[in-house]
Amino acid sequence: MAIAHTNKDIISKTLAQHYKNKSFSVYGLDVPKIKEVLPTDYPLIAVEYRGDGAFLLEDDTLFLQEFESTLSAKNFIKYLQYVLALLKMLANEGIEVTNVIVAVIYTGDILAAPAALDLGAVRITVEQVFLSKFDTNLLHADIKAKIERGERLSDEEVMRFIILPLTEPNPDKKQDVIVAAIELVEQVVDEEQQKFIIAGILTAADKFISRENADRLWRMMSMTKVGRIIEEEKIAFGEQKWLEKAKRTAIAMLEDGADMIKIMRYSELSRQEIEELQKSLST
Repeated sequence: MAIAHTNKDIISKTLAQHYKNKSFSVYGLDVPKIKEVLPTDYPLIAVEYRGDGAFLLEDDTLFLQEFESTLSAKNFIKYLQYVLALLKMLANEGIEVTNVIVAVIYTGDILAAPAALDLGAVRITVEQVFLSKFDTNLLHADIKAKIERGERLSDEEVMRFIILPLTEPNPDKKQDVIVAAIELVEQVVDEEQQKFIIAGILTAADKFISRENADRLWRMMSMTKVGRIIEEEKIAFGEQKWLEKAKRTAIAMLEDGADMIKIMRYSELSRQEIEELQKSLST
């Protein structure tokens, strides 16, 4: 079940607040710490692609994080599109990227995968993390023991918590592991950590989490003070999107010479708002 567009925007914002200065070394990746979290929606040829994670590291390396539960040669094309879109965006912002790393994190049921796609003039190589190397039961037990002792999780433990559902090698048991993870998340006292873990799990498990479990995680988030703020942000985000669409409609109709009443009816904007748009077009 893919995460809804609006929800993914909220998740991205949540992750951006907490990923900074964290390290991917817990996954076995020897790369610098995160300096900046980048957008994961890439407009390419009028089609929007959404990645799982994009980061600018401390040495200005562009780092892409992708979670995969299936094998497909098309995935490499997808990674290449992400890289090109981000390089263009960063270049427009005057940021010189020194290196590009694409890290693909495979769920526990995938034991091997090709590390490169070579098409002659175009070649893309990825760093691979096989979560089959993690012991799901041991990982769960370690996190559970710390939470039950009332101790705050370290950054490394939080990162392990996020990938916990992905480490299960048996596809039939993945939802059971997600349920167990949800029950642990409910016991996390620190609201900021709890929010980060929920957002991380939703992103990491996006390709296979059941709707029931995804809805349960969203309900948990909405019950917290932080969650109420997020719900308010979602409403504000929706209103902003509506306003942008209404303005585009009004501008198009103004340019076509439509009369004021007709523009008001179709755009649902007030006369004053439309007149302000009209003034901006004539300046």
